[in-house]
Amino acid sequence: MKKKLICIVSALMLTILTLGSCGSNDTSSVSSDLSMADDVSSYLEALDLDYAYDLAYTLAYDEEYWDNELGWRTSGSDAEHKTADFLVEEMESIGLTDVEKIATDVDKFQFNDSSLTIKGTDIDLTPAAYQCNGTDEDGITAEIVDVANGFESDYDGKDVEGKIVLAGVDQWNVAWIDSYIRQAYEKGAAAIVTYSVDGYGTLNDDTINVQDVCCDDLIPALAISANQAADIQAAIEEGNNEATLVLDAVLEEGEGTTYNVVGKIEGKSSDQQILIAGHYDKYWYGFQDDSAAIALDFTIAKAMIDSGYTPENDIYVIAHGAEEWGVSDSQYDWTTGAWGVINDAHPEWSGSTIALLNCELPAFSVENNELNIVSVPEFRTLVNKLVADSGLVVTSGDVTISETAVDATNMEDGVSYRWHGVPYMINGFEDETFITQRYHTTEDSSDTWDEDTMRTNLNWYGAFAIYIDKTPALELDITALCDDLENNLNEDLAAEAGVDTEEYQAALDSLREAAEANNDKIADINAQYEEYASSEENEDEIAALREEGREINKTTLEAFAAIQENYLKADDLNVYIGHPTVNDNAEYLQGIISALEDETLYADDEESGALDIAWQLNSMHDYGYYNFSEAVTTTINEMYDADKVSDNKAYWGLDKMVPVVYVGETTYDLVHSDESDVDYDAAIEVYQEALDETLANIKTYCQQEIEAAADIADILK
Repeated sequence: MKKKLICIVSALMLTILTLGSCGSNDTSSVSSDLSMADDVSSYLEALDLDYAYDLAYTLAYDEEYWDNELGWRTSGSDAEHKTADFLVEEMESIGLTDVEKIATDVDKFQFNDSSLTIKGTDIDLTPAAYQCNGTDEDGITAEIVDVANGFESDYDGKDVEGKIVLAGVDQWNVAWIDSYIRQAYEKGAAAIVTYSVDGYGTLNDDTINVQDVCCDDLIPALAISANQAADIQAAIEEGNNEATLVLDAVLEEGEGTTYNVVGKIEGKSSDQQILIAGHYDKYWYGFQDDSAAIALDFTIAKAMIDSGYTPENDIYVIAHGAEEWGVSDSQYDWTTGAWGVINDAHPEWSGSTIALLNCELPAFSVENNELNIVSVPEFRTLVNKLVADSGLVVTSGDVTISETAVDATNMEDGVSYRWHGVPYMINGFEDETFITQRYHTTEDSSDTWDEDTMRTNLNWYGAFAIYIDKTPALELDITALCDDLENNLNEDLAAEAGVDTEEYQAALDSLREAAEANNDKIADINAQYEEYASSEENEDEIAALREEGREINKTTLEAFAAIQENYLKADDLNVYIGHPTVNDNAEYLQGIISALEDETLYADDEESGALDIAWQLNSMHDYGYYNFSEAVTTTINEMYDADKVSDNKAYWGLDKMVPVVYVGETTYDLVHSDESDVDYDAAIEVYQEALDETLANIKTYCQQEIEAAADIADILK
């Protein structure tokens, strides 16, 4: 992370270490007896780190591919379109074939320029814009009012009608930007200017951070640094409170187009494919997020081509547009371009894609220098095998790779493909220090480049891609579903809900037996392949095994797709196997009711009182009722309620949302009540009704899961 802006000497010889649980540190050699070891070695030798750095730097810093002086490149914008054309040329130059731009409809957001001045001072700023429309050419000239943290109570006694409000926000610990915007709009503000007080953008007080906006286009919303906010606050104290805000930004709902750029390394067969992907839209320079990821993808492809590798299956490289944001007024506003690829342009990839290797932020040094591989649960076994035992995965410098895969969430484009039955993995990019300090700020810069991390990621991506490509039967372990369902089943709640837990366990046992039998078939095919692959005289046997592998892959991928359809649930924060968040709501409601029966809103232990618990409902969304108006938080909850959100706003959240517990009005009233005036019986009645509904949902989900287990077992048999 400390390296200067110089190209990397790719010929640097690295110290050779013995193979441990995380592989050899000699990137020029592979310690493996597997048949594809020579292919991986040739790939590693062909890796061009100079090319990777230079491409990342171009995508981050070439002003031709910016929309404004801050470096942005957003959904459907002019800069995004220019960059797509550049990526087409780049793909062709490194030898990819069938290069095309896949158009996807998005809401266009183009941020061109901005200014914020305070009369009577020398304050003249260029704030960053959230995804809302700008002002007219003259801008907004009005009083700027400091509303502290932007909570509902912070507006008490302040007239902000038609004025600009200044709010300190914490989008990590308190609320997403939507709540602050909605609260300002509800109070009649003409615009909101925010700065980070904690959470994101905390590297220093000069750091400016933005996130994606999930709400409708309400009022202009911008971000400045804490130091800039302090200057404005000082000006207000001195009586200089007349501000002029001009924002040149265009939000066109439903009228934009993003381009997903796709190129191919043609395989010996086109019956299956492997996808290698990243996104090229960005905030500020976006060196790590996601310029370096595109560089990684292209460098992988270049090394495969330069090394003479001919894949068994088609390998596609995809540069996605509109990952950061692509649709307004939705809790599912990101990974919009990727959704267009798999949902609209290439639905046939569902059922025939044996792996997606997605990439985000691949080249900064992480805590303890230990990288994670993040994957769908069914790839956990493969990750452990390849990192710990295969000898194919080598590392660089002091960097290591954990043998244990981390489960994928929904924070990147992989979720769009997963919904369509595509199994995937990605590098573990969510290092908390980087995310809180530099993510979506100017500090996501080339200063963060770490050669050893980038090389290690390049190494394992290539090794995994080649292994999956060469191995006839996809090693996708369906027993992971059984493990997760067993871990996520709350037997006490299930029994209270009227579920036959013995029937549930029996269904899982039957599914596990079928999944283990499928694993045995896969292992047998691949073991035979390894036996035959050592000799060129076994071409007929190998061809037969490849055909057998393709057939079992169809079965395994069909089972995987059925898992996504029947078991995967989501809110706007995460994905879940089974219904653990519904269980959570039931337990929280039980705790709230118990505390209300004791007439305890806040307990001394700060954990067992009714209002010590209630904020955790609905994946902690109900925390908003403690700080914002009831209408603000209820509106947000409705945006991830399957019964309330329209299909064209749901995208990858469609049919995956769990029921929302609507007790916010009561929680809000309790938060704002005098404890001596609380009607505890009335409150208990509200939460008890919600608990009854939640238990009914648990019974419904458990029955669906029992039936789905039998269906998936039948697929595998």
